[in-house]
Amino acid sequence: MSWLRAVAPCALLAALTSRAAANDVQAPVQDDGPIHRMLADVKTRLDAAIVARPPKLLPPKKVAIKWRLTKLGTVDLGAPLVALTGADLDGDGKGELYAVTAREVVALAIKGKKLDEVGRVAFTGDPAMPVPRDVVGSAVADGQAVIASVSAWTHSLRVTWKGKSLAAELGEVGIAVCPGEVAQLAPGRDYFGDDKTGIYGARCRRGLVETDGHPLRLRAELSLASRLSVNVERCAAANLGCSAAGHFEYPSAGFAFELADVERDGKPEVIYAAAGAPGDPDILRVITLGDDDKKHPRLKRQFAAGGVAGLAVIDLDGDGVDEVIAGVRLVGSSRVDVWRLE
Repeated sequence: MSWLRAVAPCALLAALTSRAAANDVQAPVQDDGPIHRMLADVKTRLDAAIVARPPKLLPPKKVAIKWRLTKLGTVDLGAPLVALTGADLDGDGKGELYAVTAREVVALAIKGKKLDEVGRVAFTGDPAMPVPRDVVGSAVADGQAVIASVSAWTHSLRVTWKGKSLAAELGEVGIAVCPGEVAQLAPGRDYFGDDKTGIYGARCRRGLVETDGHPLRLRAELSLASRLSVNVERCAAANLGCSAAGHFEYPSAGFAFELADVERDGKPEVIYAAAGAPGDPDILRVITLGDDDKKHPRLKRQFAAGGVAGLAVIDLDGDGVDEVIAGVRLVGSSRVDVWRLE
């Protein structure tokens, strides 16, 4: 029995025969001649072949996690941390951290046993008008780039490596919330949408698999009432459609949250900070989706001084196991304590 709620056979059949996935290539509606009809026929035959002989599903391989926090070090970003993500953009097999401030994107990496700055690029373009009272932003890993956005600037930045130098070019107008998804803040506010149905932000996670090997898609959204909602979709092999497989909610969540499968056991976790006022002690929680968040948290760690301003999931040391990284800072401080959960 799956850890997720059972998916009805008819839903699975619909998933196998549907082409409703967001990244599917839709067949042209207009009939422009024999070539288009031939391509449509080939596509139909390929889909039928995949349904008849679906690719072999590969269950995840569990890794041992001690669920302990260790401090990597303290870095001065030059301005308060707004968002954090991880990615291996330079392709060396070890991930980097990308910290977003109101002015710059700063890349950090493990050198020896020390966390060091390896590059930074500044936001450019037009300043945002009006500027929200509270600076907010995001950092989204999207392929070989990190899309960094901050409410102080109109355009996002597409951050990459060119040789041994960190580089950036102007991206879209707005705040990147998930790969390929950009949203606009409410004018002068720190949230998206209106004051009734708006959200503070979203996170999306792909590339995870369930215990039986089926691909999973996860999306989390933080409401204006500080309630974190996580939706899970279970997908058929070969990207032949996904169906809803679970919905989970967590109250009193802060701006910093992430999704992962740290243990690689097919049971994803939600990682989030508390929703306290700036300057209050913060709490970092790691909870397996579907578990009782009060009785069975994977981790519950209080920070007496400083709040969790950013979270990332990345393999910093290149050992093949992802780690949860938390950036903790005092209100208004440019200095960030970087913690690693392993």
